[in-house]
Amino acid sequence: MGGMALSAANLGRPSHVWTSLATTAAAMLAWRPELAWDVGFQLSFAGTTAIILLTPAIESRLGWIPHVLREPFAVTCAAQVGTLPMMATDFHVFSPVGPIANAAVLPILPLIVAAGLLLGPLSILPDVARAAAIPLAGLLEYLEQVAYLLARLPAAAIPVVKFPPWLGLAYYAGLGGLIGARHVAPRGRALAVGGGVAAPLLIAVTALAMWAQAPAQVDVLAVGNGQALLFRSPQGAILVDAGPSPTRLKDELGQLMPPWQTRLDLLAITAPGLGHVGGFAGLDRPAAIVVIPEAQINGSAWRTAAFEASARGARVIRAHAGEVLQAAGFRLEVISPEPGAAGGEVGVAYLGLRVVATSARSFCDLSDLDVDAQTVAAARLQGTCTYLLLPSEGHSLPSPEIQHAAAGAQLIASLASGRLARGLPPSVLRTDQEGTITLPM
Repeated sequence: MGGMALSAANLGRPSHVWTSLATTAAAMLAWRPELAWDVGFQLSFAGTTAIILLTPAIESRLGWIPHVLREPFAVTCAAQVGTLPMMATDFHVFSPVGPIANAAVLPILPLIVAAGLLLGPLSILPDVARAAAIPLAGLLEYLEQVAYLLARLPAAAIPVVKFPPWLGLAYYAGLGGLIGARHVAPRGRALAVGGGVAAPLLIAVTALAMWAQAPAQVDVLAVGNGQALLFRSPQGAILVDAGPSPTRLKDELGQLMPPWQTRLDLLAITAPGLGHVGGFAGLDRPAAIVVIPEAQINGSAWRTAAFEASARGARVIRAHAGEVLQAAGFRLEVISPEPGAAGGEVGVAYLGLRVVATSARSFCDLSDLDVDAQTVAAARLQGTCTYLLLPSEGHSLPSPEIQHAAAGAQLIASLASGRLARGLPPSVLRTDQEGTITLPM
C-alpha cells in the first residue's frame, strides 16, 4: 500500500487511500486466498481501515494533549476500536492501557530503530559499538519501564473468555452507524445514529432469543484431563461431572449457558477422581437433583460436592443400573453400577449413563469403568449410542461388548494431551484439538 502511494507520487499521479487499500488486499488474496482466515491479515486491514476513518475524529478532540503524544495516542485508539472484536476472539484479552503505552513509546521507536541500524556496522569494533550503544540502552530501559508500570495498573489486561460472533456483528453495526453519522449531511445524521443504535439492539435480541430457544445439544467441555458434559435444551440443563479445574468449569459454563440460566436441573457425579469432581469446588450454580452411584465409593471430594449441592437445596438420588430419570427434556438411563457392586474397587461401581433426547439421539458416558464393568454395562444399554465418550480419556480401548453395542457411534475423547489408544479410528473428536465439542441432540 505504501509502495503504491510512493509510486503514484513519483509518477505525478494522485493517490487514493481506499483504492490502494482495496488493491493491496485483493492482490494478497489473489496470491494466497487462505489469508482471508489469517488473523494477521484481518488485524492489519481492519486496523488500517479504522485508523483512516477514526484517527482524525479522535485527534480533533485531544487538543489538550501535546502533539508529540496526541497522534500516536489517537492512532492507537482508532486501531484498538477497529480491531476489538478480533482481539477478543483470537487473543481473549482486552488492554485499556494499550493507547497510553503506545503514546508513551511510539515517539522514540524511530530513534531505537535508527540507532540499531547504525550500530550494525560498528559491530566490527566492539568497544566503539559498546560505547555507542549506551544511549540506545537508555531508550530500551525506558520502553521496558513503561511496559512494566502500565502492566501493573488495575485492569491493564481484561480477559475475554469468549466473544461470540453475534456480538462482533452488533459491535461493527453500531460502529458503522457512528462513523456514518460523522460523514453524512446534518439532516441524515439522526438517521445514521438511530441505525447505529437500533441495529446492534436488533442483532442482540435476535441472538439472545435464538440462544434461549436453541435445540437440544450436548457440550463436551474442554476442561483438561478429565470430563465434564453439559446437556442443554429449552427445558433446562444437566451437568455430568466437572473436570479437574473450578476456573475452567466456570469459564466454560459462562460461555455456554444464557446469563439468566443460573440453575441446573440435574447434577451427576460419575466417579471420585479429580478429573471428575475437582471442578465442583468452585461451582456456584444450585441444582435441583444430584445423582451419585449407589455404592460406597472411596474418596471425600465427591462426597463434599454432593453435600454442598444438597445444602443448596438439591435432592440427592443414589442410582444403580436399570433406573431411568427424567430431567431438562432428557431421559437418563443408568447403565452402571450394578446393585451391590463393590465400591471399594477402582472402576467397578462408577456411574454410567445413556442420555437420550426427544430426537432419539443418545450420548453414552461410561465414566472410568474398567473393562469388566463396561462389559456388564453394555448389557444394560436399551439402544445404540449416537455418541460415545471414551472411558479413561481414550487412553484405553472400550470393551469389545461396548464397541459392538456402540458400532457406528461418533467417538469422543476428553483429554488435555497425549496419544489415544492404538486401534481407535482417526475420526475420534478430541477436546485437546477441537476445544469444547458441541453436538446436536
